Formats: sequence, C-alpha cells, structure tokens
Amino acid sequence: MSTSATSASPTFDGQSQFAASLQQVITRAVGIASLPLDAYQATLTTLNGQQTALQGLDTDFSNIQSSVDAIQNALTSNSLSSSVSDPSILSATVGPGATPGTYSVEVDNLGAYSTALSNPGDTAVTDPTSQGISSSAQFTLEVNGTPTTITPASTSLEDLATAINSQAGSQVQATVVNVGSTGSPDYRLSLTSATLGSQTLDLVDSGGNSVIAESTQGEPASYLVNGVTSDLTGDSRTITVAPGLTVNLLSQSTPGVATTITVSNDPTGLASAFSTFAQNYNQAVADLAQYHGSNGGALEGDSIVDTLSNVLQQLSGFSNGTPDTSLANFGITVSDTGQLSVDTSAFTTAANSDFSTLQATLGGETTGGFLEAATSALTGIEDPTQGSLKVEENTVSSEITAQNTTISNEQAKITQLQTNITAQMVQADAAISALESQLSYVNGLFYSITGNNNNPTASGIA
Repeated sequence: MSTSATSASPTFDGQSQFAASLQQVITRAVGIASLPLDAYQATLTTLNGQQTALQGLDTDFSNIQSSVDAIQNALTSNSLSSSVSDPSILSATVGPGATPGTYSVEVDNLGAYSTALSNPGDTAVTDPTSQGISSSAQFTLEVNGTPTTITPASTSLEDLATAINSQAGSQVQATVVNVGSTGSPDYRLSLTSATLGSQTLDLVDSGGNSVIAESTQGEPASYLVNGVTSDLTGDSRTITVAPGLTVNLLSQSTPGVATTITVSNDPTGLASAFSTFAQNYNQAVADLAQYHGSNGGALEGDSIVDTLSNVLQQLSGFSNGTPDTSLANFGITVSDTGQLSVDTSAFTTAANSDFSTLQATLGGETTGGFLEAATSALTGIEDPTQGSLKVEENTVSSEITAQNTTISNEQAKITQLQTNITAQMVQADAAISALESQLSYVNGLFYSITGNNNNPTASGIA
C-alpha cells in the first residue's frame, strides 16, 4: 500500500585515495534528495490509518443496517405464531398477510391420489436397470385424456420411470415397485397422480398398446372451515384457510369434532432481532469512541465522527412523539455509558399487552416510525454513491492512490540522481587515480636522479 521513502546509496569502489570522500558526496546528495519522501511517507501512513478506521466503522454501520432490515422482516413475516388444538389432525403455517384470529377445520376426507400399475410385459422384469415392460422407444402418457410424449433414454424400466418424472412430473409421479417376492421379483411401473381427485391414467407404447394393467381412481379432500355446513373440496392436502394462513391436512377428524387453529401476535422474533441490533449498535459505539477528543487517533478532528455519533443517538433515542411510542417503553434503553440493551422479558410483556402500539412505533421502512427513521439515517451514511461514510472512504482511497504515485515518481527521480552522480564520481575517481599514477611516476624519475635515500616512496613517506 505504501512506497519506501528511503534510497540506499550504491557502494562506490573507487581506486583513488579520495574514493571515500567521493562516496560521501553521493550519500549526501541522495540523502538531501530523499528528504521530501519522508514527508510523503508520513502523509501516506496517516491516510492508510484513516482508511483502516473508516473501513472498520463502515462494517459496523453496515451491520446495523442489516439488523434494521431483520427487524422489518421479523415484523412483517415472523410477528405471528399459530397453535393447533390437535396436531395429529392438521398443522398450520402463518405467512405474510395473516392476521390474529381463531379458525376451525374439520377434516371429513383426506382424499386420495389416482394410481396405475403397469402390466408385466412379455416376461417378468427381474432387473429394472436392464429390462423393461416394452421394447418401444417412445410412449404417450395420458392424464384425463391429455397426451404427453415420453422418450426414455433406453427401454429399461428405471429409465422409463426417470423419463416420466422429468418430462411429466407435474402430472404424475413414477416409481418402480416389486410386486413379486424377493426370490422371484416382478418389477412394475407405478404411477401416482400429482393431485388428489378422480383422474384417468394411461401409458401407451408406440404401437398404440396400453401398458397399464390396473388403475384406481382417487378422490378430492373434503373439509369444513369455521362451521360451514357444506364440505369444501380440494385437489391438495395443503389448503389456504385465510390470507397468510396455510393448513396441512394430516388425518381425518372425528365426525363433528373440529380442530382449532389460533393465530396470535408473537414478539419473540422481534425481540431476537432487536437483541442483534443492540449488539451491532454497541460495537459501533465502542469502535467510534476511540476517535473522539484530543486522542482521536486516525480520525481525530474528522467531522465523520460527529455525523456517525448523531446517527447512533437518533437510533437509540427514537420516539414516535409520545412516551408510549418510544423504544424505551418496550424495554429498549441506553445506559449512562451509551450501551444499548434489550430487556427481552419487558419487551415481550409490553408487546403482548399492546402489540398495536408496538407496530405503530416501529412503522415500516417507507411508512414512518422507527424503521423509516433508521432506514433514512443509515442510508445517509451507507448509500454507495452519496452516503457520507462511503464518500469519505472513496476520497481517502483516491488520496492514497495519488500519494503512492507521487512517492513512486519521486523515488524514480532519486534513483536517476543516484545513477547520474555515481557515474560522475566514477569519472572523477578515474581522473584522480590517473593523476596519482602520473605523480608517482614523476616522483620515481626525480628521486632516481637524486638518490633513493631522499625518495619518499622508498623511505615509506607517501
């Protein structure tokens, strides 16, 4: 993420007696040229610290945003629960659109699916993976006279069943069953209609011959809802009793005895969602605290700290205008240290006693209340293009890129300076070394005339 702010001078191996001085010239020149890099690197280090801090806070507030979405989902999808007086007769599921209430269902008939069983073919099938009930390469499945072409991968019984399920699975379910004994198997094709009721099932080979040996007509399910005197019928054992209330018929009722379904408000899911919200909120409070005041670290003096703090205050201190419609009224409070807590017991009690007020307090992401206020506040900082936190992150990221480019360019200049000045010092050293050689030669000639006793070189004098 950062570029080095120092440049090591290359080793200068000069031959003259001034080589060490020339090396000092190179080192000093490179050192002076490198001074701006220290400032650039310090700026980059600051920017990197800001980026890390902003990314951490971004994660915190993104988690808060997700937990607000979870509260909305719990309110719309999981705020109701159902209970059944006799679970052996039926089960119930509540979904969007359901409302609290009491319903009764009496199951008169579970209904039945139409079935069909194939003939044994020319010879009994003992290996359904290789043998079949017909040599036909194509069949026609008829459900109440409506034809569907079936093309199996081979003539084996298993491939025929697979083809029917993949090509007509919405109409029938095909299985391979053994109607013989373990020692003398006789595998057949069994067809079961996809829906309850009387349906005619047939399977015809390419020669127009039916391969069905026997069939049984089904019948629809019949039931009574909330004391209606005439039976309702259906082609499924899963019925819709009311908007958002789905019932699965499991067994037949005792004549005249209805099973009661009670749909009631259930704040359990909301309490759990708010607990998660509180955890994410408190994490953001703790992380944000390190950037306040004179020891605010990477974000000291940054206005984003105040912006995020204000958002947290809006979330924890929400009130819909009256004490009864504040979060505190439902056991959601803030301590003196700024920590948000959810008293699950108090929340459940308050919600059960006045669920409508809780609903009004929470509202929806676009329909007022806490959820709209929270959604708006968090969008203001988390929007990918306009959110204040995202904008600052992008700004710092761009500054880091620009700073790295500046450092890289400056480093290139210093490297070039090293190369140039080193080349100059090499030339200077070579010139000095040549002069030193000439001087030594001349001194040798001179003292050869005057005598070795006066020769500084011969006497060890440089």
